[in-house]
Amino acid sequence: MIEMIKGKKKIILISSAIVAVIAVGGMSISSKAAMSVSAYQVDRGALESEIEVNGTVESNTDKIYYCDIDARVGDILVKEGDFVKKGDLLISYDPEELERLEAMANLTAKADLGSFEGSMQASGRTAGLYNEAKTNLEVLNQQIAETEAQITKTQTSLAQKKASLADFGAKLQISLIEWEDEPDSDEYENLRMLIQTNAYEQQYAPEIVKMQQDLNSLNLQLADLKEYKAEMTSQKASTVNGIMTKGEKERLQAVKEANELTSSEKLSYLAAAKDGVRAEFDGIVTEIGATKGSDIQRGSKLLTLKSISDVVIKSSVNKYDIVNIEEGQTATVNIKNKDYTGKVSRIERMTKDSGTGSGIGIEITLDAPDDAIILGLEAKAKINTASLDEVIRIPLEALSEDEEGSYVFVANNGKATKKFVECGVRNDDMVEIKDGLSEGSLVVWRDTEEITDGMGVKVNK
Repeated sequence: MIEMIKGKKKIILISSAIVAVIAVGGMSISSKAAMSVSAYQVDRGALESEIEVNGTVESNTDKIYYCDIDARVGDILVKEGDFVKKGDLLISYDPEELERLEAMANLTAKADLGSFEGSMQASGRTAGLYNEAKTNLEVLNQQIAETEAQITKTQTSLAQKKASLADFGAKLQISLIEWEDEPDSDEYENLRMLIQTNAYEQQYAPEIVKMQQDLNSLNLQLADLKEYKAEMTSQKASTVNGIMTKGEKERLQAVKEANELTSSEKLSYLAAAKDGVRAEFDGIVTEIGATKGSDIQRGSKLLTLKSISDVVIKSSVNKYDIVNIEEGQTATVNIKNKDYTGKVSRIERMTKDSGTGSGIGIEITLDAPDDAIILGLEAKAKINTASLDEVIRIPLEALSEDEEGSYVFVANNGKATKKFVECGVRNDDMVEIKDGLSEGSLVVWRDTEEITDGMGVKVNK
């Protein structure tokens, strides 16, 4: 096992192959003009890669508390920056003001119900008067028609009776003229008496008097019926517009139900307000928008509470690092010199200007945050972008690149041979070789001078 240390990084490489740097005289590669080089025998082992990022500690869950009623603030029991536990009382309301508001809400509910019932009763009374007039008019029209028919019949009978008596009287007059030459005769006197009787009967005969009385009674009855009809017609006309339609009744019922819902909701909010505003989760109060004793309206912001059970580190990475970062990768986060574990939980699908250049936002969610965390602090995170076992690897310093690709120099019979390779995961010390080298090959490099293809090389001791 060999420990390779570069800068501040330390990586442990596990391999069953030959140790990296060969310094045995018997394995030296020599030639007349051989250049001394560093060497590493390609082996197979573990390789881990990580990316360091800086970010800000933030809560991924917050709750803004708004006032549900028009009320007066009682006490404010917390300050901005305070840590609170779930169920802690944060703000209370003035109890006397709540009692007054509750009494007003109950009175309003009773008034709304009374208004609804009054409207429905008034509509019922109006409907009753309308139906009474409508029914009576139907009966009255029939009675008037019957009375008018009876009057017509009586008038006809009366006229016929009078005509009959008048005809008889005319005949008596003719007979009387025939007896005018004998005024002292009994026949003349009888005719004269009959004429007088006939004239009387035309006016006062019992049958005629009876029919005349019936006719007068029928005319009075008809007048009363028509007067009552006029009254009912007026009553029908005056009430028809006051009768609620089905739609109006449904609207009034809907208004009633809406008022009941509003009253119930208000009373429910008032009942809840008696218990005050309490924390729904463990967190930190980050903003307070109310003052003690102030009157506030429904919908006013009271305070903001941010959870410490759902903490994320928000950071921005460049376009080169983002290709190696994926959601779900593990990370180690240091906050206030304390390490926490976490996972990459979000990668934004857009770039943003970070002030020093464009970057892609990422979030790391902590596995087990605690109450020692302070929101807004800077945090340092190491994201584990790869953790491989049994891969072919070489030191990163042995790798070179040009316009044709990545390459290394392999020592072969005392000469350096250039070989192009396909690279995989890399860290600050080592790089995975996916193709181009086999285990056991000897790669060489020189820190101060470039090696060229075919150059003579010898391994440093």
